[in-house]
Amino acid sequence: MNIKYRQLQAFTLAAKLGSFAKAAEELCITQPSFSVQIRELEHDLGLQLFERTTRSCRLTPAGTTFHREIAPILHDLRQAYGRAIDVGAGRSGQLLLSALPSLSFGLLTEVLGRFNQDYPNVRIRMREELNVAVIESVKRGEVELGVGSELNGDPELGFMQLFHDDLVVVAPMRHAIFAEPLKWSRVGDYPLIMLTMGSADRAILANRPGITPTIEVAYMGTAVSMVRNGMGITILPSSALKGVDMEGLQAQALPGKDCRRTIGVLYRKRAPLSTIAHAFVRLLKKNAATVSAD
Repeated sequence: MNIKYRQLQAFTLAAKLGSFAKAAEELCITQPSFSVQIRELEHDLGLQLFERTTRSCRLTPAGTTFHREIAPILHDLRQAYGRAIDVGAGRSGQLLLSALPSLSFGLLTEVLGRFNQDYPNVRIRMREELNVAVIESVKRGEVELGVGSELNGDPELGFMQLFHDDLVVVAPMRHAIFAEPLKWSRVGDYPLIMLTMGSADRAILANRPGITPTIEVAYMGTAVSMVRNGMGITILPSSALKGVDMEGLQAQALPGKDCRRTIGVLYRKRAPLSTIAHAFVRLLKKNAATVSAD
């Protein structure tokens, strides 16, 4: 059996209009060509589908049964084709993304808001993960894109640089720690509120003996709220400050090359990006330029 879509299209149209001539006209082909398609379909099926007269056609009992079964299948096929075209053009589909919590808290919230306005029919699924988990999610193909720190030469993944992200001390305005040039040795002089183990700022502390957190919390918003209430100081990535109410607070970058990380988009080299992913990356790059400028 070698049934073609154009044969089924001709069959259902003739059944609807009751005329080969009208169906051929609607398909913009000659009536002889239309008749050939119907004959080929009947030959492939081994069935007579129509009773024909010079002016009209009528389904046979076998044709009626075949039409009842095939019509919804053709409808679903057209729907599937239309949805595939929309996804290919970026008009619908889904964006699967993994990102550092510090970025989702600030930069990505703004970018995703704009993306949702431009692509309202695209579903967004975002994971908030530490950088190691972001990398693994991309490598396993669980997400199409990751937004995180620069790789250390992983051959499977590509990296598109967005901006440099400094770790900063956040403290109340005119806090004593800002009275002199900021040094790591002075950070340990004050109660330190830090995120739990696994975050980028905690990794930095591993190389700074003598500096230990006084309070550990899971969320940046909690750390900032505690700072605002005079419970101590905290260390955050500068990119996260886009999502923080800094009224009454001050931030200053920590010294040291290890206090700066390069943020970018991670992707699988062997998997071409979808139209949706390309659109998101373009918008992300545009907004990341403002972070670099700041």
